Order: sequence, then C-alpha cells, then structure tokens
Amino acid sequence: MAYGLITDFIYEVGDGVGEFLPDDEKTLFSPPTLDQIVKEYIDEGNLLNVFFLKRQIKHYIKNHMTPEGLEYVHPPFGQDTSFVEDYFDGDLYVFLTNTLGLLDKEFKARAPKVISKFTGLG
Repeated sequence: MAYGLITDFIYEVGDGVGEFLPDDEKTLFSPPTLDQIVKEYIDEGNLLNVFFLKRQIKHYIKNHMTPEGLEYVHPPFGQDTSFVEDYFDGDLYVFLTNTLGLLDKEFKARAPKVISKFTGLG
C-alpha cells in the first residue's frame, strides 16, 4: 500500500486521542498532544519508519494538494479522519505539516545517538 505508514499513524493518532472510545469514556479521557503522540510512535517504532512516514506524507501532500486545499483521498483515508480537526488546530494539511515538523525534530534529536551506537563512537 502506497500510504500504509500514514494509515497506521492516523490510526495511532485516533487511538491516542481516544477517538474510538465510547462517548461516556471520552468525557473522562485527557488526550495527549501531537508532540507526545509522535514521540510515542517513534518509541514504539524506529527511525527507518520515521524516514518512510515523512516521505509518504510529503508524497501525499504533493500529489493531492489542490487550490481548495488538501484532498481527503482513499487511500489512505478510507475512514473518517475529521477527528484530527477536532483535536488539533487546523485541517488535514496543517495536521500533516505539523506532524512532519515534529518527526523532523525527533529524527534530528535521535539519529546521532543511533548512528553512534552502531558505529561504536558513543
């Protein structure tokens, strides 16, 4: 699937903010920030996934940007993704570009540690 990592990430975001909880449980749930979700996503995955997720997001934006904004296209968005607008400021484009910025920040912070670990310099 061309956008498999985006789909997985969007699902993780939905799960993280409690989108799939019953309504009565949502009122008691305190959703994490996007920054916290991105950090947890990277903690559970690896930097290679981050590299490819960033690439997929950039590709999706490039291929589906219109004068009216970013299209919600299947794949990867065969399900309702409007929840990102409910929990985070902005539309899908803003959400994805904010996600890119956070992924870049975490990648730059973590990559030197991983490289030094594998090269034996750390």
